[in-house]
Amino acid sequence: MIKKLFYLFIFFAPFTSFFALSAWLRLPVVINQIVFLFLIVGVFQNNRVKTKWIIKEDLYLLAFLSLVWLSFILGFREKRSFNHSLAYTNSILFYFFLSKYVLALFKISSVQIAKIVYWSFITSSLIIILDFIGINYLDFSFRRMFSEADGVISNMNYYIRAGMQRVGGVAEEPGNMALFYNIYFGISLYYLHQKGKHYNIKWILFLFVVSHFAMLSNAGITLSVIAGIIIFALNKLTRLKITAKQLFWTLSIFATIILFYGIILFFDIGQSTQLLEEFLNKIFFNETAQYSSSGQRLKQWARALSNFVKHPIFGNGPGFGVNEDPEGYLSVYLTVLSDVGTIAFLLFIVFQRELTKKVMKLNVPIRNFLLFCIITSFLHLVIVADFYHAPIWILFVFIQLVYKEQKIVEL
Repeated sequence: MIKKLFYLFIFFAPFTSFFALSAWLRLPVVINQIVFLFLIVGVFQNNRVKTKWIIKEDLYLLAFLSLVWLSFILGFREKRSFNHSLAYTNSILFYFFLSKYVLALFKISSVQIAKIVYWSFITSSLIIILDFIGINYLDFSFRRMFSEADGVISNMNYYIRAGMQRVGGVAEEPGNMALFYNIYFGISLYYLHQKGKHYNIKWILFLFVVSHFAMLSNAGITLSVIAGIIIFALNKLTRLKITAKQLFWTLSIFATIILFYGIILFFDIGQSTQLLEEFLNKIFFNETAQYSSSGQRLKQWARALSNFVKHPIFGNGPGFGVNEDPEGYLSVYLTVLSDVGTIAFLLFIVFQRELTKKVMKLNVPIRNFLLFCIITSFLHLVIVADFYHAPIWILFVFIQLVYKEQKIVEL
């Protein structure tokens, strides 16, 4: 039962808007807590506790969590600060450590987890594509059917871009969905590779491209391209060799991009010029509207650094940025730095560095798949505000699991 519930948690981790019990009580949180309750009951019934599953880098997270609560004690200590401290605690103890414990207890393999992720990716892709077609052409909306809680949409609706309504899939909005989607895409590639289903890769690549168009998240698309370029460059620098086939595909992709850009500029099909202009303005922080996504980020980042200087060691207290301005700092890294302080920030960065080092030691092409997840997610955290989303922590656990399995094989 616990194992099946855990698989449900993995599958529904990106569903931070769909099937919410209230505007703020998300389905992944509910399933995760049920897993914990069943696990506690099982431990008492069997009088058995799994040991030796915490590794060295996990201590960085435990130290980080200790500093969160120390920052709460030294900070502004209001209800919002307590709630944010609980959110950090839930992410680290329940999303991360509970997942590690279940994996160790039931000896769950990375391929088993990747299979659940793969089907979650497929399901999310179909919802994204069908929702985009429905809301733009058929007056039909999955979001209105499944994301309503407490009489309101949980918690965001559709976004207009160049006359088209972008969709947020099963998450709150396109940006968060793109973050989860890129993580689950990389793990899905890992699954298909491990199972030898290479023929299916072209189909999930198709879903990936079409879904990103439907979400039209600037960061989601741009970081995917950046990740691809970095991975390709790393592989070439490692081998110092590029084949004729790789050169052909590189030049073909470059030529296609130039041709596509030229068609947009000269023919303006479906307001595509406006769409491209808005896209580039967001990426290069060149928006001129009174209220803009990139403009707000620059404003909130400046506020974060200003507040950081006031209490640089232990921060202003968890949730201070949101308490001062409901938008928050619009960056996980700056939120940690300003709210919890320099030491906690460095602990989180060192933990990420350890995970990256593990990924770099993996065999190719597995390394490439997880590098894609790491690059897109770690960079996306620069411009999203939420630390406590399950897919991010599932990725952390998954990297450790894959690395452990490879080390066992090598022995």
